[in-house]
Amino acid sequence: MTAFTLKIIALTAMLIDHLCIVFPDIFPFWFRGVGRLAYPIFVFLLAESFRHTKAREKFLMRLLIFAVISEIPYDLALGNDINFIANTNIFYTLFLGGMAVCLYEKFKERRGWQTMAVIAAILPTAILAEILTVDYGGMGVLFIFAMYVIEPKILRLTALCGFALSQFLPLVVAYNLGIEIPTEYLLMIPFAVATVPLIAMYNGERGLKAKWLFYLAYPVHLAVLAVIAMIINNFPLN
Repeated sequence: MTAFTLKIIALTAMLIDHLCIVFPDIFPFWFRGVGRLAYPIFVFLLAESFRHTKAREKFLMRLLIFAVISEIPYDLALGNDINFIANTNIFYTLFLGGMAVCLYEKFKERRGWQTMAVIAAILPTAILAEILTVDYGGMGVLFIFAMYVIEPKILRLTALCGFALSQFLPLVVAYNLGIEIPTEYLLMIPFAVATVPLIAMYNGERGLKAKWLFYLAYPVHLAVLAVIAMIINNFPLN
């Protein structure tokens, strides 16, 4: 399976997830379960890109530019007040994860700084992720960093499975406290774990070249959903 195929799967899962978020009265909640496929795949591909690119800084700048560009359609689609420094979109998470990678590479070149490089990379970016309340928070940034620094594929897949399951720790805690868990939430777990076999089939090939596909697909699909939501709100179907 090529990177392009994985990207299409992730984009499709993301769209399905956002349909349920923007139109919860129209689309079933299990659409959110399908959406759990998206982030781990994007993180894996992002780490692969940082591992092979010769221009990390340019790559990082593209992530930042599209984080800012995407925030307005993101907030409009989700019905939030437009805010560039709170409840921010997924590109912020990807940017901060990329920043952690760049900081790590910068500091690890210094003799005796290998351990300090990890701290210098993770600490400021994870804290900033929590301040900006990005998707997946500091844990999301740590996941990106882990996918970059872990070399053996089997260990990356293990970390991937661990991250997927960690998202459901609140459900486990709630269950142990005797709190009833809706079945819809439990259905998210197999979708999240399904990212592991999908990424295991990755053959290391880029596949069809579509450099700007993900960059443009994210803000464009959010803008379309925002427009449709505004039309429905002004001209309800009932």
